[in-house]
Amino acid sequence: GRGRFALTPPFLPQRDERGFSTKFEALVADDADWKPVLKAVLGTDDVELIASGVFLAMPGAETQAYHTDGVHLDLRRHAKPHAVNVFVPLVDLTPPSPRSNGPTEFCLGSQILGKDAWVKDKCEAFAPKAGTAILFDYRVGHRGLANKSDAPRPTLYLTYTNKPGWTDKSNFSKARFQKLGDLVDAKPSRAERAAARRG
Repeated sequence: GRGRFALTPPFLPQRDERGFSTKFEALVADDADWKPVLKAVLGTDDVELIASGVFLAMPGAETQAYHTDGVHLDLRRHAKPHAVNVFVPLVDLTPPSPRSNGPTEFCLGSQILGKDAWVKDKCEAFAPKAGTAILFDYRVGHRGLANKSDAPRPTLYLTYTNKPGWTDKSNFSKARFQKLGDLVDAKPSRAERAAARRG
């Protein structure tokens, strides 16, 4: 949505934790406190980074549409996770409020095959301190809430898999991304203008 950017800066190389810049390497070090949890959830010590970057929600960014980042690989039966997202906020997150910086809202249990609908009573928005990792199944339904604060909300994202060589060709397709300069000068779309008029 407008006011939200997914950045893939060169200091966070895709598929290569060892190439992370000094400022970020501690967040992905082998002794990071969340790494044992990641390995336990994916059921292996051989986890593979498939994507990394920074989500940036600017002041005024609207609530995202509810979505999952990935689908079930087998639609006949529920399977264990094949991928896990790690979100690390780079600023303290604030709980939903009139001045909130818009943490991510998760729909608990939505990773279960056939249970992926948004259900308000099952949604929770966590607001941890900067540097605290949030891990979740790639299939969990979620959305970034509106950034009602006066400051940007950057979040480091990392996606890991237990399937060597696997990648999400839909979610991380280069065709999906634009150069930042192309977006900065872009005028609001017809749909965005109509939504703004509706309030």
